Amino acid sequence: MTNRDYSFVRRPKWIAGHIIVLVAIVVFVNLGFWQLRRHAERVEFNQLLVDRSTEAEIPLAEALERYGPAQDSLELRAVSVTGTYAAQEEVILLARSFEGISGHQVLTPLYLEDGRAVIVDRGWVPIDLDEPGLEVFAPPQGEVDLGGILRKTEVRASFGPTIPAEGVVTRVPRVDLERLNDQVAGELAPVYLQLLEQDPAQSGELPRLVPLPEPTEGPHRGYAVQWFLFGAVTAVGYPILLRRTAERHQSDGP
Repeated sequence: MTNRDYSFVRRPKWIAGHIIVLVAIVVFVNLGFWQLRRHAERVEFNQLLVDRSTEAEIPLAEALERYGPAQDSLELRAVSVTGTYAAQEEVILLARSFEGISGHQVLTPLYLEDGRAVIVDRGWVPIDLDEPGLEVFAPPQGEVDLGGILRKTEVRASFGPTIPAEGVVTRVPRVDLERLNDQVAGELAPVYLQLLEQDPAQSGELPRLVPLPEPTEGPHRGYAVQWFLFGAVTAVGYPILLRRTAERHQSDGP
């Protein structure tokens, strides 16, 4: 049996290596479980999308009265609404690709007869059009009839970009309805509308309507497998490294 000298593992640089490897394994495993949770959330979302796609379209006011302010109850409901766009309060939703092309989306408040407002995601524009209120994607003037689906406010991820807490923002990284409510004259609905149809229609080609999300599982399960493999390779590979180093250390002698 080959004797191996593991005395080197107590040296400071190796102790640091042990810590780094342990932290890496914990991180890899947690990232794997995080991706599994994302997969489960996507499966749940897909089921909700399928279930609510069969429901008949109802007026926004009726949806708010029937389901209350709970966003989960309103998510993905098909609604219709009539109102007037407030182009002067428009906001650009940054970094949203469409058919593989980088760009943004246009968020415009729509005011209802009772003074309330709903944020309408009117669709996608190319990345160079990052200023709100441009004529090239201006909304129709006067009263318009809209149809679309309701979506929940977007929540900041752990390391996601922040939105300034004060002042008027013209570009946002997510649809944060609580923040947008601070700068919109009317009281905002607790959900926003992803536009699918509009009468009168846009005078030009922009913004391009964003289609309904597809009920696909996405890459999360595959990513989870990758993170778990990274953790397994690290957990197995590091002891092998220690063993081979110990053998070389023994052969070199004291």
